[in-house]
Amino acid sequence: MKSTYGQRLEQALTTSGKDRQELADDLGISVQAVSQVLLGKTKALTAENSSRAAKFLGVDSFWLATGSGSLASTEVADQPWPFSVSREEYEQLSALQKSGLDRIVTEYTRASLERKDEWGTPRSEGMISREKRKTHSG
Repeated sequence: MKSTYGQRLEQALTTSGKDRQELADDLGISVQAVSQVLLGKTKALTAENSSRAAKFLGVDSFWLATGSGSLASTEVADQPWPFSVSREEYEQLSALQKSGLDRIVTEYTRASLERKDEWGTPRSEGMISREKRKTHSG
């Protein structure tokens, strides 16, 4: 018999070593909403949240959604880690910290692409230099 979405989500949680609260925090939904899916009272997460859950739990999104294919995600293996901080250091962050970092990187990237100038250079407007901060604080 084919597994249900809730059963696959439970398996993904177990495999990842993460709990319902961590998943709920990452998705920005209540832990009760996650529990409803796991218990089969709700058929599945939204398509967007299902994809985000698969990424967060390190499983294949197609497998999570359909039960076809393999649980193991190929996404991480296909792409090199793009940041100076190690993946191990990143994994030590809480789900809430990871979510905040994702928002920062997303907004920075979108703003930089919109400007299409001086890629990677933060704008100075609204920033106080360290020297000015010292004089303002004391």
